[in-house]
This record gives sequence, structure tokens and C-alpha cells, in this order.
Amino acid sequence: MHSGSLPIRVARPGRFLWVACVCALVVGIAAQLGFSERNRDLMVILGMITLVSPALFHASRRACLPDPEARGWQLISLFLVVALLLQLIRIPEHFKVGWPFLYGPFPFVLSLVGSTLQAIALACWQLSPRTRFERLRYGLDGLMFAIAVFFVLWGLVLGPLFLGDRFPVAVRLVWLATFLVYDLLLGFTLYLGLSDPARFRGPLGWLAAAFLLASLLNLYILLVKLSGSAMVPDLPGGVTFLLPLAYLAAALSPRAVGSSVRAGEPPHMIHLLPYLPVLGAAILGMWLLAFGSGEGHHPVLVWLAMGLVLVLLVRQYLALRDYSILSQTLEARVAERTLALEQAQALLLRTERMNSLATLGAGLAHDMNNMLSAIQSRAELVLMDLDEGRLPNRKDLLRVQEATQLAAALSGRLMALGRQDSEPPRLLDLGEELLAIQPLLQMLLPRNLTLRLEGSGPMPFLGTRGMLEQILVNLVGNARDAMPSGGVITLRCRPHRPEDGPVGPLLEVEDTGTGIPEGLQAQVFQPFFTTKAPGVGTGLGLASVKSLLEKAGGSIQFVSRADRGTTFQVRLPFVAKSI
Repeated sequence: MHSGSLPIRVARPGRFLWVACVCALVVGIAAQLGFSERNRDLMVILGMITLVSPALFHASRRACLPDPEARGWQLISLFLVVALLLQLIRIPEHFKVGWPFLYGPFPFVLSLVGSTLQAIALACWQLSPRTRFERLRYGLDGLMFAIAVFFVLWGLVLGPLFLGDRFPVAVRLVWLATFLVYDLLLGFTLYLGLSDPARFRGPLGWLAAAFLLASLLNLYILLVKLSGSAMVPDLPGGVTFLLPLAYLAAALSPRAVGSSVRAGEPPHMIHLLPYLPVLGAAILGMWLLAFGSGEGHHPVLVWLAMGLVLVLLVRQYLALRDYSILSQTLEARVAERTLALEQAQALLLRTERMNSLATLGAGLAHDMNNMLSAIQSRAELVLMDLDEGRLPNRKDLLRVQEATQLAAALSGRLMALGRQDSEPPRLLDLGEELLAIQPLLQMLLPRNLTLRLEGSGPMPFLGTRGMLEQILVNLVGNARDAMPSGGVITLRCRPHRPEDGPVGPLLEVEDTGTGIPEGLQAQVFQPFFTTKAPGVGTGLGLASVKSLLEKAGGSIQFVSRADRGTTFQVRLPFVAKSI
């Protein structure tokens, strides 16, 4: 089924429709005010013929287009032929020509044939919802609408008509069938349009309006008949002309019948439409229970009410099932998204760990080169002693041993930092860990930077050595980059105080660098944000530190002033009992 606009071969169909509406209004008002009742009836008949003819013409043109919707328009064209015939046979009746076969139930039978053609046309357009669940849900909505409307019609007019004896049985059956057919047409149209409300902006919406107008027109005629009037007066101001105008608008619509809704369009209030006649049926039912006369049509209303309640119960069950399925789907998606975020966070931490590892590796290579030079020089002294026949100097051998042990310790710490297996948190002392990590941090700094440690006493916290190393490597590395001309980096630690609340020891990393501009301070902890030159920083360091601390139960904040340096304040995880 095509969606969107249809190339109708009419120049400015909207203007043509407006001209037809204005002409119909003028003719209706003129007939109402300036003609006798007999001539007014003739003017209405001629006006209906005049409006049905262009509707038939344009529907026939759509039926000739090479489009999948052409079959439906062929049937609509046949219906309009029937409608035109119904108006034409009113002319001899108006002039009282004695053709008996044109009177009696023949017009009603012809009207039922036209209604059947419209129902088949709607089915030919293949507008049914795509999924079985949608077909069931919107089918129940259409059925609920039809039952509620028929409940109201039966309670107001059809019950007294059908169970009375003022009209022959055949006439009563024809009236009942007429209302039932248009009621079902409205429910069927609602079923086809609810799955995609944009369809009501095109021909389907105009056809629904035509079905509603036809139902109201038949209701008006029936009410006049029940009042005992022999002649049915035409509605004032050419209101009768609205029915052919609706079919003309459907034929002139530039949209295809199966127009699709645009992506991202908000939900439509049209989904509340099936419940409006239900509200009317409820009000009528309560009024009949309170003030009804106990007529014989009440049992029919009871059965209709039972059917309506059954449809409502099934519809609400499907709504609850739909809600349950959506809730389960949403929970599954939230779980998937949470898992994806956790995996992304773990990847971020590993990425920053590797970045820190690369930074430390460069410093380790420099220190390793110094240690190897020391080992080589001591080894040369030992060889000179052996060449001269002397025993090697023990002091030289001890220097070689110290250098190799220091190199092994530094490379071991580097390997431990790069290890990806998780280490369970344990009780550590911040002062002791800082002394152990100091040689590792010293490798990050050039000769024009000084690293100081301040603080003493027991400072227990719950964590891992790898976590503390990664935090300090990132913070000390950032402090180093903020002082390209040299300066002092101070690691200041303070034990937990009772007035601090349930927090661990405080670790401050202070530098004497350029500081962070005030306009950028709100973005410091955002992933991929960096003030370093392209290719120098990843922008993940502080984000990974913040994530690592929050996951462990700690926190981080900072104070920075331009040209006066920055101080990062790290609160390590709290330990209820001291060491």
C-alpha cells in the first residue's frame, strides 16, 4: 500500500471543494428562505444530484489510476452511482408520477446495497493492522464503539420503533438494518484507522465523516416518521448537502487512503474515540434505570450492555497484558543498558590504566637506563680488580645487588599496575602505602619537579594498592603537566576525624601550577574532556579516578585558582574500626 500523497489530476482540489461548499450553502439558504416547501424539496434533490455527480466523477478518475487502491475506488464509484440513482428516483416521487415499484422498500434496499459496496471497498484497501495483537486490540475498539452506538440508538429510537406496531415488519427490519450497517461501517473505519491515525487526515477520515452524517440523517428522518409527520422536512441551510460534500472531499483528497504517520509524531487523542459512545451508553443506561418506563426493549439493552461489558473486560485484559509485556521489555532493556554501561566503565578504567602504564613505562625506561649504567660501571670495576689479581670490592658487588633489586621492584610495581585481574578490597594504611608508592611516582617527574609527602599517624582505609596507585598516577601526572617550568607537588594526608562523619582519611594532591580556568572547572570530570594538546591526553584520567572512587565508596573534589595551583581532595573509603 502506497503512503503519502496521490497524484490526483485536479488543479487545486482544495479550492474546488471550497467553491462547492460555498455554492451548497448558498443554494441551501436560498431554498430555505425563498421557495415554497414543494419547490424547496426539488431544489434539495437537484442540489444533491449536482454534488454527487462530481464526487462520482473524481472517484472514477481515482479508480482508473494504476494504483493498488483503485479497486476500492471502483466500489466507491459504484456506491455513488447508487446514491445518484436514489436521488433520481425522488424526482418522479416529487412530481407524483405513478411508478409504484419506485416506492416502498425499494429505496431502502438500494441504500443497503450501497452500504455493502462501501464496506467491501474498505476491505479492499487492506488497511488492517500488521500484527495479530493489533488486529485484536483495534478490532475490539471498533466493536466496542459499534455496540455502544447501537445501545444509544436502540434506547432512544430503535427500541420503540422495532417493538411497536406503527410500521410494517418489513419497514422496521429495513430501518434496523440501515442503522446497523452504518454503525458497523463506523466501527470498521475506526478499526482501520486507529493503527495509523494519519489515515484520518485523508479519504478514510472523510468517509468516516460521511458514514456519521448518513447515520445522523437517517436518525433525523426516523424521528420525523415517529412523530407522525407524512413529509420529512429538509434540514435548514442545506445541511443535507454535507453528506455528498464529504464524499467529494474524499475523492479530491491529495492523500492516499493508506497514508502513514510521520516518525516521532506524538500520540493522537483519536484513541479515546471508542470510549465516547461508551460514556453516552452509560449515561443513557443510568437514566433509563432511574426514569425509564419499563418498556419491552429493556431486555435488549441488557444484552447489549452485557456485550459491551464483555468487550471492555477483554480490552482491559489486553491492555494489562500489553503493559506487562512492555514492563518486562523495559526491565530487560534497562538491565542490558546497565550491563553495557558497566562494561563501558570497566573499559574506560582499563584504558586509563594502560595510559598510566605507558606513562610510567617511559619513566621506568629512564630509571632503568640509570640503573643499568650503575651496574655496568660497578661491573667494570670488579673486572679491573680481577684483571689486576685483586679480589672484587664487596662494596661494588653490593651496589650491583641494590641496583638490580631496585630495578626488579620498579618493574614489578609496573607489572602489578598493568595487571587486569580484580583484587578484593582490604584494610590498608594510607601513610605506609604512600611511602611504598613514592618511588613509582618519582619516575613520572622530571628533575625540575619535587615530590613531597606530608602527614603521619595511622590512617586506615578500605581499598586496594592498585586503586591507590592508579589514582595517584593520574593526579600526579596532571600536576606535572600543569608545571612545565618546574615546581612542587605535595601529597598531604590527614586521618579521619569524628566531626568528618562516616568518611575515610583525606588525601590531598597539591601543585603550584597554572590552575584550572574557572569556566572549565565544571567539565573537569567529564569523560574525554582535556585541556592538553591533541595526542597528549585522552581525557579519561579524572573521569576514571572519579568512577573508581565512587565505586569503592569514596569521593573526590578540587579547589583551583588561576596561577596559584590546584588541590585535589580525595576521600578514601571509610573503615568503621581502626587498625
